[in-house]
Amino acid sequence: MPKEQIPAEPFQEEVNAEVVNISQGGAGHVDADTVSIRQGGAQTISSASADITQGGAFFVDTEHATVNQSGAAVVVAEEATIENGVAGLVVASTVNAKDSKIGLLLAGTVEGRPDVAVDARVAAIIGASAVLMLFILRRLFRS
Repeated sequence: MPKEQIPAEPFQEEVNAEVVNISQGGAGHVDADTVSIRQGGAQTISSASADITQGGAFFVDTEHATVNQSGAAVVVAEEATIENGVAGLVVASTVNAKDSKIGLLLAGTVEGRPDVAVDARVAAIIGASAVLMLFILRRLFRS
């Protein structure tokens, strides 16, 4: 009698392992030393190293992040590489970006020329302007 093979679930809610490889699937939360995603996605990733190719993730917290032809909402890493990708917020010590779009970039060192909507300098100006405007409006409507 042949053994019946049970197909793997295309989406796993939580994955905990040393090495996680996701191909054409997805996961809710991935906690591993090394994460590799190819044509798939994850909601959150906590790892030492994460490589996302033609996929996506909402929140990536890792030491070394690579986003290649992919998208990530938030990337928090010691070192982040973004190639032909999109990220909403990147917070990293070192960012290497090529042909990429980043919404808000907060980095110590940037290599390459990413298309950044808001960098740390612009964010500081916007914040200072907002505080000044609130101070003025409070003074006007206080009397």
